[in-house]
Parts: sequence; C-alpha cells; structure tokens
Amino acid sequence: MLKDQDGQGSFVEALMGHAEERYRQDWLSKVNSLVDWKPIEKRLLRHYAKDEGRPAIHPLIMFKALLLAEWHTLSDRELSRSLEYRYDFRRFTGLPFETVAPDDTTFVVFRKRILGDWKRLMEMVTRQLSSAGYKVHEAISVDATLVEAHSKPKRRDDGESEGGDSDGSWRGFPVKKSEDDQGNEVISRRMALFGYKVNLAATVGTGFIADASVCKASEHETHHLMEFVRDETKVVYADKGYVGNRAEVQRQGIRDGIHEKASRGHPLTKKALARNSRITKKRRIVEGVFGSLKQWYAWRKTRFMGLARNQLAIALTAVAWNLKKWAVLELAQARA
Repeated sequence: MLKDQDGQGSFVEALMGHAEERYRQDWLSKVNSLVDWKPIEKRLLRHYAKDEGRPAIHPLIMFKALLLAEWHTLSDRELSRSLEYRYDFRRFTGLPFETVAPDDTTFVVFRKRILGDWKRLMEMVTRQLSSAGYKVHEAISVDATLVEAHSKPKRRDDGESEGGDSDGSWRGFPVKKSEDDQGNEVISRRMALFGYKVNLAATVGTGFIADASVCKASEHETHHLMEFVRDETKVVYADKGYVGNRAEVQRQGIRDGIHEKASRGHPLTKKALARNSRITKKRRIVEGVFGSLKQWYAWRKTRFMGLARNQLAIALTAVAWNLKKWAVLELAQARA
C-alpha cells in the first residue's frame, strides 16, 4: 500500500521559493533587471516569420541561453541539459518550466540565423552601458592575441597540407638570437600557430570590451586599430606594434597613447622610455581582459570553424563579459 503523499506539494513550493530567493540575490538576476531587452528582441525577431513553419522557441530565450553558455563555458549539449534542470537558467532565459529545453541542434540553427548581427548586438549593449553612465569608448586600450584554430591542416605523405579550418592561417615568428650561460650563440624560434587573431579594445579603468573582431592569424593587428575608434573616443593606448597608426590618430584629434618604437641606430631616449612606462599603466588592462577570456571563456582555441562563426562567437563573449561586469559593478556600488 502506498503512503499518502499529502504535503509533498507544499515541500516543492517551499523548495522553489528558496530557489527564487537565491536567484534574486544572484548577479544573474541583476543582469536581467539592468538590460533593456526590447531592442535586442526586436532585432532577433527579424529572423523569424510570424505565420510560417512550426512554432519556434522565442529568439530572446535562445539569445539569453547563449549568454549562459558563455558564462559557464558550456557546449550546446551541456547547455540544453542545464536548461532542462537548472532553476536559475530557466528564470534568466524566461523559458517556461513546462516547456522542454531546446536541443543542441536548435542552438546551431539559431546561431546561423543571427550570424550577420554580431556587430549590431555588441553595439546595442555598449550603447546601454553608455546610457548608464559608463564611458565605454572614451579611453580605450587596443591589442590583439593569437587563438588556435578549431582544426588545423594535416601534412600528407607528399608534403602537402590538407584539411583544417579553411579560413584560418599560419602565423610565423622571427628567429631570435641569444647567448646561453656559456656565451654560445643560440638561435630559438617559437612554433608557428595556425588559427585566428582576436583584436580587442578595452575600456581603460573599467575593463569593458568596447569592441572586438576576429581576423586571420597572418593579418597584422595594426590594420584593425582605427575600426575601434568612435566619435566619442578621446585617447587610444596601444603597444609599439600599432605605431603606424599614430599619424591617423593624431589627425583625428585623438590623444596619442601609442608606445614609441626604437629603430636601428636610433634607441629610445629617456623621455620616450618614461612616456612608454606611463602608457603601459593604462594600456595593460587589455592584457588582463585577454587573460580572463582565455582562462574563463575558453578563448585559447576557437570553438567553431570559419571566420563568420568566430566573429559571432567573440561578439557573444563580449556581450556576456560586459553584462556580467555591469551587474557586478552595480552590485558593488549598492553595497558601498
């Protein structure tokens, strides 16, 4: 004979009430309340027909789910499973508790739909940050980092290469000469990397990602500095690799925070070295952002094949990074 189950409903209600209380105290809930999701929702809805095909899961739910995947470094399959069982995931996305979570293939299709919106989605979030009083583009630090491709070419028996990510490219490194402890000349060379280069502009002071893009590893980063400049940009900091942009930066009336670069027969003066040292204190914030992206957001290696998919991937990472930082800063100010 089965025991009477009276009271089980109240237990579930109490459990859910406890989960709701914890959720409201979490930074995830703060993100939901800070962001005006309506313009993002409007943009996403453009990719869906109202009267055609089977009913789809709302695109804003899908977009928020991809942000959760960024924050928790989840694969599509892991994201689907987490949405099925985690209370905070459902509350954040707005996925009804009676609805089955989307499967991994649904996320693949959704990414394909919004592939061309990567730039617009980033701008929507940075615009809201600016409205909240954060001067995202006013003072920026620009740098680039190499990221290994999801798949690199394999060498055949005849010496030719095949396969790999067709949009990736090799980046070689120059030979370096040095001396060992016995005074012998040593020639060292870092291994070449096949993959992409992530170009990024970080906000000096707060560490928001003002802008980001992906290019082939073989492209030089100096070609991507000016694409991060906005009308409100007042100063740009960068290392000596961007010295070719100094004239254009100055021409646009932007304060030049690019490192001086020595040349053969013309070493840097003490004044130039002191200037570089002052710039480094402002510029290094972008290196901290790169370190965090590689450690916590899995950007040591690309997760997708092709330049377009990885452009969207860095945009989603940038949006997730900025929203979490925004929420954390607001919570810190509230406690102060």
